Amino acid sequence: MNADAKVQPSWSLKMVVPLEPGIVCIDVERMLQFYTGVLGLTLVGDAETTPEMSTKFHATPYGYRIIRLQTPYGERIKLVQPKQPPKQNPAPEWVYERQGFAYLTFVIADVAEMVKRLKDHGVKLVSEDPVEVRKGVSALYALDPEGNFVEFVEYHDITSYRPDLFK
Repeated sequence: MNADAKVQPSWSLKMVVPLEPGIVCIDVERMLQFYTGVLGLTLVGDAETTPEMSTKFHATPYGYRIIRLQTPYGERIKLVQPKQPPKQNPAPEWVYERQGFAYLTFVIADVAEMVKRLKDHGVKLVSEDPVEVRKGVSALYALDPEGNFVEFVEYHDITSYRPDLFK
């Protein structure tokens, strides 16, 4: 199928807020420090769930803590720490070696500025410098404290990438 083809779905989700990915954590405090202290996300919620409710929900039989963080653009990321630590996934060498949900992407104004901030905070970068992945698009992967890949992308012409946001 041609990527440029306009596909009209017969049905669509009726979302009422932006997407909210969740990250299951081993050390939620360390992850919270990275996402708020380094990336500047805002803490908007911190709650705990009982083992009874989390079992009924089929999340974990032990209960969990869930922290909600918000980006400056309005999306939210959930950090979740089960009362019994989850199994740690092996960290792949390459981003696309991990099946399933592999990384978060932050589309930002200045990837060079982000690289400096990440280096200043001792964050592990997958490549030392941003890569021009195609004309006008620079990107870089880094690792959060638990080895999850986080991508930072700068589009030199954001309106051509997401014209739907600039109508």
